[in-house]
Amino acid sequence: MEIIIGYLLGAFVLVLFFISLFKMVSNRMKNSNNETNERINYIEKKRIEDIEKK
Repeated sequence: MEIIIGYLLGAFVLVLFFISLFKMVSNRMKNSNNETNERINYIEKKRIEDIEKK
């Protein structure tokens, strides 16, 4: 009986681990996309300002 409870607890912990791992990866991807978009916007803005100066 104790072995079954141990396996169930281990499986539960494993599921929680994979859920937290998935959340962490999706969060990093979202942050990466935001940083990339900010860089693109900055470069476009700078390019427009350079064109307006000419």
